[in-house]
Amino acid sequence: MYDALSPDRWQRLAALLDDVLDLPPEARDTFLDAACADDPALRAEIEALVAADAEAGGFLDDSAADFAATLLGDLERAAREPERRESVGPYRIVGTLGQGGMGTVYLAERADGQFEQQVALKLIRPGLDRREILRRFLQERQILARLQHPGIARLLDGGVTGDGQPYFAMEFVEGEPITAYCDAHRCDLDARLRLFLCVAEAVAFAHRNLVVHRDLKPSNVLVTEDHRGQAQVKLLDFGIAKLLHQDDAEATLVETRMGLRVMTPEYAAPEQARGDAVTTATDVYALGVVLYELLTGHRPYAFERRSASEVERVICETEPPRPSTVVARAEEVRHADGTAEALTPEAVAEARGTTCDRLRRRLAGDLDTVLLKALRKEPHRRYASAEAFADDLRRHLDGQPVAARKGSAGYRARKFVRRHRVGVAAAVGAVVLLVAGLAGTLWQARLAAREAARTEAALDFTMGLFDVADPSTARADTITVREMLDMGTARLAELAAQPAVLAEVAARWGGLYLELGEYETAQHLLDWSLGLRRSVYGPRHAKVAASLDLLSLIALDRGDYGAAERLSREALAIRRDVLGARHPDVAVSLDLLAQALRRQGRLDEAQ
Repeated sequence: MYDALSPDRWQRLAALLDDVLDLPPEARDTFLDAACADDPALRAEIEALVAADAEAGGFLDDSAADFAATLLGDLERAAREPERRESVGPYRIVGTLGQGGMGTVYLAERADGQFEQQVALKLIRPGLDRREILRRFLQERQILARLQHPGIARLLDGGVTGDGQPYFAMEFVEGEPITAYCDAHRCDLDARLRLFLCVAEAVAFAHRNLVVHRDLKPSNVLVTEDHRGQAQVKLLDFGIAKLLHQDDAEATLVETRMGLRVMTPEYAAPEQARGDAVTTATDVYALGVVLYELLTGHRPYAFERRSASEVERVICETEPPRPSTVVARAEEVRHADGTAEALTPEAVAEARGTTCDRLRRRLAGDLDTVLLKALRKEPHRRYASAEAFADDLRRHLDGQPVAARKGSAGYRARKFVRRHRVGVAAAVGAVVLLVAGLAGTLWQARLAAREAARTEAALDFTMGLFDVADPSTARADTITVREMLDMGTARLAELAAQPAVLAEVAARWGGLYLELGEYETAQHLLDWSLGLRRSVYGPRHAKVAASLDLLSLIALDRGDYGAAERLSREALAIRRDVLGARHPDVAVSLDLLAQALRRQGRLDEAQ
């Protein structure tokens, strides 16, 4: 029965079996009546597997796909258990390096006396089409031979053992996974980004040679040190996935199991989870996941049961949290060996040589945007290439505007300030004096309409200069700007006689504190501004809606998605009523409402 299963039919069977095993026994018949109404043979297969599961006493409750695969018996066990061998082809086995979905990895050396060389020898697991793999190797070896790059471990040789098992000899690299290396050396974010750029450059080189990796992850990105102690990256397994990739429409049950595809769920792109075509965009996505983990210590997704249906659902439907938000979370991370590790914000920041607040501020803005672009669900919305991804990271390191953000004039001006701090130091000092004296100047202003208009214009001009010194990007100026904010905030009460002006100042400064990640102060100022605007303009005014949207943004960043939805709905209703349904500000409120709904998992409403 199992040999006849096509990949599509197996995926459907595995997903339904997961769902059935999650139900209480009395509800299973009703579920199967609806799910298999048009396919009684599929129902019979599922019922047989459910019965076998009951007899097994819950032996493989963790994954229905894994449970079904064990029905293949010795074939699957042979894939899991390293064979005891003394030699493979012209290589003598020295030791076992590891075990993976492709098979066993040995440390080996040449045994034919032609030359001395240690290699990482991969013995491909039983069950794959050996002749097809060898045919692919012979067909692709010219392409793979061109992968001569200092960041790529070379594929040296390939063949078939006496008993018919394919093997590949790879350049042996003695190093640490990039995440472990950076944590052990307490590399800061700039050092991590520069090291990652070497990874992206190696991937881009392989793509130019028509090779897609398909399984990029930290364990395939090792870091070594040269004689000067300089870190160097080496990418493993380039070309192996290409040789093992199944292009045929039909494949065996084992080959289509989620756990044995040429992919790792934690780093797999949505198209891999669905079984769609793999392209260079798939590697761009995996690079995004690796960088996400490298910068934050967290992965974008977590799986509870790792069943085929759960993996596909999580990868294809769940939006990853912003890096600047996830680093503030404490969570338990489960490793492949079954062990668990408590990951705290303090531990993540310490491994990056900084504090929690500084790490969060550094990730907010450009890095948030760049990473989330690389992790788009739709391949065409990601970076067009690994090279384009790397170029944006270089722009960020150089203080240039990144392509992932729609560069407004204010954003580009802030980038200019960051690159030329010394040249604008006098101007920033003048802004400090101007803002400090603004409250006293406005206190003496009359409430006549003409003078009020001049006050508003002077305030807009001053705050425009203030925006140029935005602390979210000018990190080295954070202290100066923070002192400027705190000094001005302390004098806001002096504007009590002019509530309209006070409301404007409180709203703008609340927005700047939000950029700094100081949510408590931002919340206080924006609540104050909202109350003032309601008292000055009434409850149905465009300025009231603007305050509500800023408060909705704070609620989103804090994870209070219900409050974010309520605030953005109120702002949207006001703006539609006051400004009309086609006004651009209505789009702002719609976008915030969509984000709040999406974070709650209400995807249809969000769309």
